[in-house]
Amino acid sequence: MSANSTRSPSSAASSLRNPKNLSDESITASTSGVSVDADDTQYLPLKFLNADKDTIYDSKEDPENDPDVILSHLLKQGESAWTEEEEKTVRRKTDWRIMIWACCMFFSLELDRANISNVLTTNFLQNLHITTQTYNLGQTVFLICFLIMEIPSQMIIRYLGPEVWIPVMMSSWGIVALCQAFIKDRTSYLATRALLGICEGGFIPGLVLYLSSFYKSHELAVRFSWIWGASSFTDIVSALLAAGILQMKNVHGWYDWQWLFLIEGILTAVIGLGTTVMLPSVRSKGISRIYSAREVAILRAKVILDDDSKTRGLERGRHLHINIRTIFHSLFDRYLFPIYLLGFFGYIPSLQGKQYLTIILKAMDFTTLQSNLLTIPASVLCIICMLIVSKLSDKFKVRWIFPVVASIWLIPNLIALIALPDNASRWARFVPLTIIVGFPYFHPIMIAWISQNSNDHEHRAMAAAWYNIFVQCGKIAASNIYQARDQPYYRVGNSALVAIATANALIAIATKIWYTYANRKRALRLQNMTPDEFEGYKLTTKDLANNRTDFKLCT
Repeated sequence: MSANSTRSPSSAASSLRNPKNLSDESITASTSGVSVDADDTQYLPLKFLNADKDTIYDSKEDPENDPDVILSHLLKQGESAWTEEEEKTVRRKTDWRIMIWACCMFFSLELDRANISNVLTTNFLQNLHITTQTYNLGQTVFLICFLIMEIPSQMIIRYLGPEVWIPVMMSSWGIVALCQAFIKDRTSYLATRALLGICEGGFIPGLVLYLSSFYKSHELAVRFSWIWGASSFTDIVSALLAAGILQMKNVHGWYDWQWLFLIEGILTAVIGLGTTVMLPSVRSKGISRIYSAREVAILRAKVILDDDSKTRGLERGRHLHINIRTIFHSLFDRYLFPIYLLGFFGYIPSLQGKQYLTIILKAMDFTTLQSNLLTIPASVLCIICMLIVSKLSDKFKVRWIFPVVASIWLIPNLIALIALPDNASRWARFVPLTIIVGFPYFHPIMIAWISQNSNDHEHRAMAAAWYNIFVQCGKIAASNIYQARDQPYYRVGNSALVAIATANALIAIATKIWYTYANRKRALRLQNMTPDEFEGYKLTTKDLANNRTDFKLCT
């Protein structure tokens, strides 16, 4: 039973948070979030369920320094087995060892996705003899290939482990990004966009699943905000790099945009190769040399006691548990589908501004250098707002309100863009554009919400992939909102964005109401159970993942 589980008043002692009072059988039944047989404990390689058996560790090892043995004792005693200072030390080491490199990895991803907007300020389209429609087609091809790889990549990650597959992905897209410097025409442009999408598809949900194995549920939103903060930081670095590199016109006979693709492609390829040695595995016995054996055990124990459905994520065996049923069950999950919708609609209003920002700035007679540099304030504002709302979300353990806040932020500024006359000052138009692009980006909060409300490791893996697919589908829809006939200020498109932002706020409110109703219904059912009925339910239920009566949905 996870940390979010609603406890029967008469059986609170049966929670996994106090495993000393549990029998081995009841722990086995609740650990994976579903009912399991005794034979199924083979999929729990940490073997903490049978701590008294000799098979836990090799007899040649010192049991006092064996992380698995220490873990079994910690799980029996609960969180009181270690001090708050010890947990802070483990969390701080994890932040330095895991999160910083994860931010570098995301920097690599975003650099290769964002630099296409930088080259639009050059003669890129003219040099390749392609139109804006072909450019949009290339972006659509990229997103489609990105989407196609989401589910297969998740299955490969689940089988090989993220520490193996993620570096392969990163090295591959670094090479493709490098090859963009050599594109000559429409065909090679579309081919490289397709290959880039194939190589990058599945990276985001894979990274999310990987990081969720190191942190408690209420620690995730703020850390995911670091990841997407790195994305916005990349936009700043990308703008600065572009401002410098794009001065290299006709150096050795190359166009300025070729140098941009070449230099940034080399940088991302180096980060990809570095990931092969920098990415530790939570499934390896010691994880990383920076942890002591006790710290390794504390890291795993705090995650399991917070959400025991993550136990499978700590497996050192590489068993493929994801099947067609899991894939479609996670897609049509009635409790996660509202979050998918928030991912589809939620970012379209700001995304349009971000995608077309340099184009609009150029249309307002800013130079190439100015257009790239003027994207920086929006990125800085986005980082600040995202960190604030993610911190608030984790602190108050609430998720639903932030899509509403984002809509309230966006709608007045979109209306301002619609109302401004054609002869308005370009700076008067620049301000609402910057505020729109720098809105409180709540994507990290939604990712944490998906993880928290999945209540099963395989379900979580697929749900993260489906959520990202909906986000990418939203991007595809967004690319069709601004039309050429609506140039240069896209008033009709902005009117549609006002409607989308309003709809997103209503979906968030409806989700809060739906979750509250479901939680009350479950609580009432639990209250009507006797202690014996509750124990029987845990041992025999066929309810899966977040459908369990003893699981409380996070709102």
